[in-house]
This record gives sequence, C-alpha cells and structure tokens, in this order.
Amino acid sequence: MTDADPALTETAGEFAAEVGDLLRRTVVDEPPVGAQVAGDRVVVGAFDEDGNTVDMPLTIQGEHRLDLRVSFRCIFDYTGAFLAIDQSEFALLVPAVRHPVVRFDYDRDRAWASAHVQLHAESSAVGFLRAHAGKTSETWRLHLPVGGRRFRPSLEDVIEFAIAEFNVDKRDGYSQRIEEGRRRWRRLQAKAAIRDVIRDDPTLGPDELREAIEQAVGSIGDSDE
Repeated sequence: MTDADPALTETAGEFAAEVGDLLRRTVVDEPPVGAQVAGDRVVVGAFDEDGNTVDMPLTIQGEHRLDLRVSFRCIFDYTGAFLAIDQSEFALLVPAVRHPVVRFDYDRDRAWASAHVQLHAESSAVGFLRAHAGKTSETWRLHLPVGGRRFRPSLEDVIEFAIAEFNVDKRDGYSQRIEEGRRRWRRLQAKAAIRDVIRDDPTLGPDELREAIEQAVGSIGDSDE
C-alpha cells in the first residue's frame, strides 16, 4: 500500500480544520479533530494524543449524556484535483455502555444504500417482517437509504438532529454556523454532481446542465420583479 499523496494530506488537513471549527461553534468545547495518514488515504476525525480515535462528549443540561463519533476517509476524486470522501461515519452513542443510538454511514463502494442510517432501536413489526423474509430480526440491521452518494446527510444535519431531538447543549450562534456549513456542502455536492453528469454523458450532459442553469437564473430574475 502506497503512502498518501502529500497534496491529499494538505487538503485533508484543511478539511479537518473546517470540521473542527464547525464542532467548536456548535456542540463540542474543544474538539480534538485532526488528519492522519492511513495508507493511501487520510482519515479526518477525533484523535487523542497517541493518535487513537476517540468520541467527543455532548452535554444535555450540562451533563455528559451522549458521545459524538465523526470519521471521514479522504481521497482525491477521479480527476485527482478534488477532495472526495471514500467512507464516513457519524454516530451518537450512550457513553456509559458505548452503545450507538443512531448511525449515519457512507461507503462510496457499497452497491446499495451507499449512504444510509441505522437506528439502534427495536420494532416488533420490523422484526416480524424481517423474520418472514429470512433475515435477522434486529431493527438496527436495516440500512435506510438517505440521499445517495451526492446528497447524503452532512455533519451539519447530524449536529442539528442531536440538538433538535435530544436537546444537546449548543453554543450561541450555532444555527448560523450550521447554515453556513450546509450552504458550502450544497455547493460542493452540486459541483460534484455536475462533474458526474458530464462524465456520464459528455455529449448531452453540458447542454442539459446549461439549460437547467439558464432556467434557474431566469426564475430568480422573475421572482425579483
């Protein structure tokens, strides 16, 4: 296995700084986020002083009630110029038992549901149906598809979920920082989707995209009148 491209290491380091800033300005006091080389990839996540991955504490009314796990395995895309995520994991866990509550996972090479949610809860109805389908009955083994490769949940979505559903303590101005990150995510994913369309159909793709952009610009102009 070859070592990671130095340019990838530098780009992933910049991405790690963005992730750390997002966490610091929303739900984590001092996120130990960094970038570590793992073969030909670079992992962005939370690490202790010895380089071991760690989960980050979240508080509810000042008490440590949840942990947040964040991990991105970074590569360059097929052009060799843009950062891409090979795998990612976001999880909320109960710290006392190290048991997940919910996981938001992504694996770009997974054939089905490359982006999916796994809810660690039980449902008798789901268990009944899975048993009759010849599958294990545990509800958490369901892979619920969410948005696919390009429009999967972002870390901002997971943070907002933790705040909205579990009342996790948040920092002043958190919503503005979440929206800033979400806008940046949408732009990046839209650009990546454009590259996908052109790569899939170099003949018709550019014309279709140009038409869609012209229609969008026209609709914005019409709304301003």
